[in-house]
Amino acid sequence: MLVYGVDADEAFTLLRVRSQETNTKLRVLAANVAAELPSIGVRAVPGELRTRVTRLLSTAHEQAR
Repeated sequence: MLVYGVDADEAFTLLRVRSQETNTKLRVLAANVAAELPSIGVRAVPGELRTRVTRLLSTAHEQAR
């Protein structure tokens, strides 16, 4: 929500769509994203943070299930 500037419903839709695109259970995708967020680091500037989260979201389905 913070990175993309969206509300909870839009954030859920984003996760749901990515889940469907990758044929990954939404709870698994969300857990993978949450687990990897600390690796992005707090020093990232907003644009860089958005890029990193977008990359993370696009690859979260590839994490161990």
